[in-house]
Amino acid sequence: MSRYLLSSQCVFDIIKRRNLDAELWLEAADARGLYADDICISAVTPMTIQWQLEQALAYARAHPETTEYPVPVIKEFIDQANRFFEEFARHDRIIPMDHKIASKWGDLLDMKITFQDQDGRDYDVPSATKVEIATALIGRGDFPLVYVDYHQDGHASIPNLAVENPEDIVTK
Repeated sequence: MSRYLLSSQCVFDIIKRRNLDAELWLEAADARGLYADDICISAVTPMTIQWQLEQALAYARAHPETTEYPVPVIKEFIDQANRFFEEFARHDRIIPMDHKIASKWGDLLDMKITFQDQDGRDYDVPSATKVEIATALIGRGDFPLVYVDYHQDGHASIPNLAVENPEDIVTK
């Protein structure tokens, strides 16, 4: 049975509780025979999400008329994120960076990996995403994990990375 590592973007969509594909993927896990212990996150994911939410909160406070999500909604996202991370931590489902993951991350830092944003513009994958990918490649106990992330052509440039797109599972 495969084990899975949620990308930060998928986690972000899950904590929004807006019935986005990643949330629906997680809700459908039981029906697919996946147990909670089969689904993990990288140690960088909580920090990445918390940073994004802090940035969104600061922007919403400074520009309340132009933000997609008002301050109370972002504060609810922060609460939901904290509950999500506490649950993963309580059940040892946050994979820490060890020497093998750090070494693989170092290899990925030397690779140019390009994804596209929602507007179709290319961007270089940030270091935190490379840590997630390294975590998926090394896995836990030397058993690689399937990286749950939205489709990016750049995934194919990473040798041995198994990816599951939540959109594919939800639409089947």
